[in-house]
Amino acid sequence: MPATMPIVITVARQLGSGGSYIGQRVARRLGYAYIDRQILQQAAEALGVEEAVLEDRDERLQGFWERLLTVFALGPPDGTYTPPPHLVTDADLIETERRLIPQLATRGPCVVLGHGGFHLLRGRVRLLNVFVHAPLEFRVARVMGIYHAESENEAVRTIERSDHERRRYIQNFTGADWFDARNYHLTIDTGVVDFALAEQLIAALAERLPEEYTWPWVKQPI
Repeated sequence: MPATMPIVITVARQLGSGGSYIGQRVARRLGYAYIDRQILQQAAEALGVEEAVLEDRDERLQGFWERLLTVFALGPPDGTYTPPPHLVTDADLIETERRLIPQLATRGPCVVLGHGGFHLLRGRVRLLNVFVHAPLEFRVARVMGIYHAESENEAVRTIERSDHERRRYIQNFTGADWFDARNYHLTIDTGVVDFALAEQLIAALAERLPEEYTWPWVKQPI
């Protein structure tokens, strides 16, 4: 084990808040690895499936109809069982990511986007957990611009669905409430704090992380 643990920043974010963009900016600023796509890529490799099979499962659980179709894919109960191709359950994917994320975080300083990193790496020294959020109006404008939603109503539905799926995923994955501020060391409202300032705040805080600490870092007066 190296004498000094590498700094790891986890970024949880609401869709349309700019969290992934900020995470990339922080990684570039500090010269850290940016871990996002690698999680899905390595999970697919570990599970022996094509990455495309897991594309729609990123930070979301299968719905009722998806699970039902998986059962149907197994064939009739009285038939000969033939394992279907690319059958990956939520439990398979979650357990694989549970192993992968801590491994990826030991390779050097990095920014880990989403995937319950704040929980999986808890107790680790030199860890900074960040949650990026924003008012609905701010997020709607970004979703319409980035994802080309045809109307505000469509953007709102997309945002609400994303929030619901990510919260459900984190609850099942970690047992934690995704929206609970106690999971994070820093929460940023990008409706008030612009992206450049958010980048500066996160980078400055990360660079102050001591080799070992117990929160709070600065002893408060009694």
